[in-house]
Amino acid sequence: MAGETWEVVYMCFVLAFMFAALISDRVGADMVMMTSLTLCMASGIISIEEGLVGFSNEGLLTVLVLFVVAAGIGHTGALDWYMGRLLGRPKNTTDGQLRLMLPVAIVSAFLNNTPVVAVMIPIVQRWGQNVGISHQQLLVPLSFASILGGTCTLIGTSTNLVVVGLLNDRYPDNSDINIGLFDLGKYAGVPIALIGLSYIVVSS
Repeated sequence: MAGETWEVVYMCFVLAFMFAALISDRVGADMVMMTSLTLCMASGIISIEEGLVGFSNEGLLTVLVLFVVAAGIGHTGALDWYMGRLLGRPKNTTDGQLRLMLPVAIVSAFLNNTPVVAVMIPIVQRWGQNVGISHQQLLVPLSFASILGGTCTLIGTSTNLVVVGLLNDRYPDNSDINIGLFDLGKYAGVPIALIGLSYIVVSS
């Protein structure tokens, strides 16, 4: 019982440190998370194997690779011309948000949404400047369109990939636990995405 008590107290201090560091925004989130993980491993609350197993998760590795692709596309400007033609010249801000959100939501359903946003941010900033729309009115719709589109499929968001990877590792022989590509979108993902996009347009 005494052992469990010190572990609870210790974790409370680690969590308090982690949240305080994240809120202060003085240190990168990656450094804060790694430091917190190291403190947990150093204390023996979790083993080294348990602490590092997440880095071998296929979903996490997929996201990391897609970030490399996103950086290459962003630096070369390979999509600028195509996205400029696709988005066109909107009549007003609402039209511009609709032109942006619909294709981004569709793409995010079939590509991981985090790299999609990373690729689109510089493109949207340049497009907004060209058509006379403030990028502040485009970046928030871009982010939420990507999030909402990512909820429609299994591969749409990194969270889904990581959770499914952990689920398969924990229950490798259980055939009843099987999440298909479109299972998340059948009853929740698509309706929520449509409601969310509509709300963004109306509220903006």
